[in-house]
Amino acid sequence: MNADGKTPCILVCDHASNVVPRKLGNLGMTDDDLQQHYAVDIGVKKITEVMSEALDAPAIFGNYSRLVVDLNRDIQHPTAFVMTGEGKPVPGNIAMNEADKQLRIDELYNPFHDALSSMIDGYLEKGIVPAVIAIHSFTPVFYNQRRPWEVGVLWVQDDRIPAATIGYFEDKGYCVGDNEPYDARYLRGTTVNRHADARLLPNALVEVRNDLISTDKESIDWANRLVECYNPILSDENLYTLYDGPIVEHDPEAERTYFEKLVEKAKKGDGDE
Repeated sequence: MNADGKTPCILVCDHASNVVPRKLGNLGMTDDDLQQHYAVDIGVKKITEVMSEALDAPAIFGNYSRLVVDLNRDIQHPTAFVMTGEGKPVPGNIAMNEADKQLRIDELYNPFHDALSSMIDGYLEKGIVPAVIAIHSFTPVFYNQRRPWEVGVLWVQDDRIPAATIGYFEDKGYCVGDNEPYDARYLRGTTVNRHADARLLPNALVEVRNDLISTDKESIDWANRLVECYNPILSDENLYTLYDGPIVEHDPEAERTYFEKLVEKAKKGDGDE
């Protein structure tokens, strides 16, 4: 969308859709299942569309459900092809063989990431360092844990966009998660991590709580807030430079431990406040 947008910031919406290819038969899930947060990031497609137009920035969307293949994961990550959606079995993935998996990689996963890489390459070839902002949403209740944040900002090492985003929403009185509801310093392999952190591009991953964007009107309202936040940030020419600060190395064992504790805490429901 808006491929010729004049603002050198690529908006990424990789969990935009709940569509499952017809030949996969809904993966054995019901239509109601495919409306849930584990199948699609509720509200984010509309947010990204509005932002792309208002900021005059290009946007790229995932066209299929994250249950088919999660574009926001390293393909080797165990959650790239989930066997359950928050405890509910995904029959079409449980029955999947290696040939089935490779077909999804070839037809859905690789084309998305190749397209995003090409967009970034196009800027760099012109001597422009683009920013990358991913738009996601999260469930207000994860297992038995109620999440208080209205918006979260995930980042690994480059805080140029994240710090300004957090500051904007805190100043407006919102409950803001700094690397919440997930900590990107541990959970690597996201689209932003792969394409922006790895290439030292300014970036952020924004998460909006999905009960706040359950209608188009609510999504448009949140899009307008994000546009107000990002207009001055993206207008600063000094933003468009490569990150030159310290690198936060990935620790796979720390990631595994972090995620296990995150889920354990959520199942206990002891993190409500």
